[in-house]
Amino acid sequence: MKHIVGLVLLTVLTILFCSSAFPQAENVPTVNPVYVFLKRMEVKGIIERYRDAILPLSRRQVADFLVTVRGKEDLLTQVERDQLSDFFLEFQYDITHSTEGSYSFLDFGEPDVGSMANQLFMSERQKFLYAYTDSNATFFVDGLATIDARRSTGDALHGQNAEFIQLGGRMRGTVYNKLGYYIQGTNAAFWGSRAVLMRDNILSQSYTLNHDPEVQNFDFSEGYVRYDGNIISAEIGQERMLWGTGYGSKIILSDNPRVFPFIRLDAEYKSLKYTFLHAWLLGTRSYLDFSLPSDTSAKFVEPLNADKYLAAHRLELSFPSLFDIGFQEMIIYSNRSIDGAYLNPLILLESAQRSREERDNNFWAFDIKTHFLKNVQLQASIDFDDIFLKEWFKNYWDNKDAFQVGLMFMDPLGVSNTTFAVEYSHIEPFTFSHSRSRDDNYGSDGRILGDSIGPNAESWFFRLDDMLTHKLSASLRFQIQRHGRNVYNAQGQLIENVGGDYLQPHRATDPEMKDWLGGDMVRTYIGQVYVTYQIVHQIFIDVHYQYTHEINVGLSTENRDQDFGADIRFDI
Repeated sequence: MKHIVGLVLLTVLTILFCSSAFPQAENVPTVNPVYVFLKRMEVKGIIERYRDAILPLSRRQVADFLVTVRGKEDLLTQVERDQLSDFFLEFQYDITHSTEGSYSFLDFGEPDVGSMANQLFMSERQKFLYAYTDSNATFFVDGLATIDARRSTGDALHGQNAEFIQLGGRMRGTVYNKLGYYIQGTNAAFWGSRAVLMRDNILSQSYTLNHDPEVQNFDFSEGYVRYDGNIISAEIGQERMLWGTGYGSKIILSDNPRVFPFIRLDAEYKSLKYTFLHAWLLGTRSYLDFSLPSDTSAKFVEPLNADKYLAAHRLELSFPSLFDIGFQEMIIYSNRSIDGAYLNPLILLESAQRSREERDNNFWAFDIKTHFLKNVQLQASIDFDDIFLKEWFKNYWDNKDAFQVGLMFMDPLGVSNTTFAVEYSHIEPFTFSHSRSRDDNYGSDGRILGDSIGPNAESWFFRLDDMLTHKLSASLRFQIQRHGRNVYNAQGQLIENVGGDYLQPHRATDPEMKDWLGGDMVRTYIGQVYVTYQIVHQIFIDVHYQYTHEINVGLSTENRDQDFGADIRFDI
């Protein structure tokens, strides 16, 4: 028996830590433009089983897709081939296990300022602050810097400016080709209007911008450890995760909430992929006034955020040349310690929460995306918050759901290197709210986890991307939103609940039938322009513009705002 146990342990350790044919085990951040490129390759039919319903993907997966694309390079346009060459530079080590041709600024040799400046501003090679590789471990260090200026005009801010300088770094690597690690941190000092920065969805997630008006800086941090065993992978840490098939917004996990910590498990083999997630969220922020027994005259204020969690899993089946289908369950629970029932990766969450006295908020979602039309992809998803079968075909408030359908074209009207997408999103009243707990709504720290339009709302989203050259890209986006907001009086008290706020559940005094787009109906038109130019490899200029026109039909009011911004980014 001892010999058998030893043999099993030896086999497991060999599988876990053998150093043969696996590249880097880290993930590729969701903001990396390689995902836009790979989506284009998928819709054109050049790659298969590109499972992007949950991002990020690992560097190994991305490298494998790039190698596949290289094998079909004759099907690409010249701009796409140039893009592919850029990505082969970025993922060179993951593809070839070699850093030959790259440049490390801190190679501990004699410093040559002129040579370093030439490499930074003139070289098209992949650059690192420092890079180390051997047969057992890798260690890469990148420097991050952004100089940003922006201005807002219109009814909200009447012309205000803000500027910031953001500095930071990233360290990543892999041990024994299996265990990856990643840490990234940035800190920014800003001048001018805090309100201008708060109009940015990502920047406004910073704690200091929201809660510390005396501090003129904001920071962000991500980090994780990840094991990649090819078929099975596991991760614990904190990084941006996107979940959903949408082209404009993600209905399950978007970039609307602040980044949160989680544990994640993936199993992938041929047509099947399974993902398990358990995440740590934040409840709605409140405050407690208290005093100490030793001095009851002194009053103190304690900020409170309830402990809150998300458990989810997804099963996906991929049929090349046909379609991919996915099924997922999610559970939100709060105000208690971690529930062991939801740490089980192989259980039906609906049944588990019922066995736990049905205290929690359960969701089911289904999605599909097609592959049978070359250069055209259709996607659809539906999310069921609550299903009341007795009133299933009626407009009953407790039947709460959201759905999304979209269509993506490659090179519409024969214009090369362009992508066009159109998407419709619809969220029923009271969806994502929860009436049995004040913190079991589908949000974190006051931000909805999915589509930011919220419940009792719909939107049309249009997007046109154009790769003018492999260094210059432009994206034009237009969105039409309609939202039925709850009605409040001048004192901020709720006087009509139409299910327009996921933080406000249905009350016993509210009507049982839903009033679609009832209450204060607001129409919003949003036009956006994004342009990115890569001056030299890993140095970018970004320019963006947004025009927002909001019309409150009930109150007969209108607001128009414009947001301008430009930055230069260094990622070396």
